[in-house]
Amino acid sequence: MHHISTAIWQTRTSVKDWWNGNLQICLGSPKALASLMMLISWEIWTERNARVFRNTAIPSMVLICKIKKEVSLWAVAGAKHMSAVMLRE
Repeated sequence: MHHISTAIWQTRTSVKDWWNGNLQICLGSPKALASLMMLISWEIWTERNARVFRNTAIPSMVLICKIKKEVSLWAVAGAKHMSAVMLRE
């Protein structure tokens, strides 16, 4: 997945402000970035719920691998814009 530099991060006052700000700095497809942000948010949310309600936790690198795998699955399933965020290896 593309690297998003933290050097350009700005303080946001709301999720809506964060969302719109990220879409404005998008260097690729805004649709791909929006889908990626939703997918990452969902994976973080489900991990948060697992920690709170099931008292389980996975390492952050495992979570990142889960996100990458999910992006790949979306691309294979036909989400063409998601293949734009995958690394060319």
